[in-house]
Amino acid sequence: MAPQHAIAVVSPAYDSMSPAQRRIFCETHPKNYINTMQVTDDFPTGERPTEAKVLEANVQQLQVMLENGSYRNSDTDAVFIYQLSIDGHTQTGVVAEIPVGEYENGSIRRHEETRKEHEERLSRYLDIVGASSSPICLAYAGSAQIDAIVESVTQGDPVLDFVLPDGVCQRLWRVTDTSQCDGLCQAFSGIDATYLTDGHHRAASTLRHAASRRATGKTDGPWDYLLVALFPADQLRVLAFNRCVRDLGGRTPTDLLTELAKDFVVEPIADDRAAEFPAQRGQFLMLLDGRAILLTLRRPVLDKSPLRNLDVSILQARILEPLLGISDVRGDPRLDYVTGDSGLEGLQARCSEGWQLGFACFPTSLAELMAIADASEVMPPKSTCFDPKTRSGIFVRMS
Repeated sequence: MAPQHAIAVVSPAYDSMSPAQRRIFCETHPKNYINTMQVTDDFPTGERPTEAKVLEANVQQLQVMLENGSYRNSDTDAVFIYQLSIDGHTQTGVVAEIPVGEYENGSIRRHEETRKEHEERLSRYLDIVGASSSPICLAYAGSAQIDAIVESVTQGDPVLDFVLPDGVCQRLWRVTDTSQCDGLCQAFSGIDATYLTDGHHRAASTLRHAASRRATGKTDGPWDYLLVALFPADQLRVLAFNRCVRDLGGRTPTDLLTELAKDFVVEPIADDRAAEFPAQRGQFLMLLDGRAILLTLRRPVLDKSPLRNLDVSILQARILEPLLGISDVRGDPRLDYVTGDSGLEGLQARCSEGWQLGFACFPTSLAELMAIADASEVMPPKSTCFDPKTRSGIFVRMS
């Protein structure tokens, strides 16, 4: 990434935008990297081009960026130190390539299921466009050796230092010193496992892409490696993923509150301006008919499974399924999700759009995520919201 192009080219958080928002952003920011990542869903129904045409347009957009000076070739092997800061929070990670086999053999531990059709779509993107720009995010247990090298590198001047319109400060240091690179490699070799925090589908699609390359007779190449950003687990900030529900499933508000009182202490908040996100595990803030109501679980869940102790699991098992009839958490159109980075205002906005119920959850902790991944269990969809997210457009790695 050439520094003078950074603000124009580096994309906003892709998954935090709806297809309509992405389409508008592409139209108003033609130099942004997000123009190389378009999918058919970004176009209005009835105006959607074929996937082949969209992929070809992505190829053409990428070629323009590679030729107009937005990027500079790296003439030597390097790793990068990548720092994101916002609202007093800072996280500093190492961007590098690691073998895709680490995902395949379980050294990279997962906590989400992936959808085959999404894997296939991303794999086709890699086959046709041939570019990786969004680092897969991994958390690892702290290492004093890694911390010391990172601290040493960040004492120097960054090669990139800019603030995106959403307020996230991005800094990047390029590491080519052999002793520092070797030290990082040695330190990471002592890390038994890393934990996927963002990028399950990108990792799975890279595995598919590597298989397709080998099927054509190609051997070792860039397709055999994942572009990753490795962050110390204690530096990551996890926000809640909140829920909104279209209707009450045939119940009246009074009936719903009566049923909720069997499992929860129900406390209406007199002044909605005093409403806040839940302060502890086992609590939910419910928005109903313009009212804010605090729900606190009466008795803790006595289950050895880390999965069933998650607040999002309790919400599903105690409220969404038995009281509202929502069992398909992936496909039920009556259920939607709101990222915690939009604040309580984001959930209130959805309720003002016609969703009758909103549930603000206490965030899943990174310790809970790691325990579930270690147990080879799978979290419910939209259990975690990591913020800030790494961005596309800083790196372009061709395969």
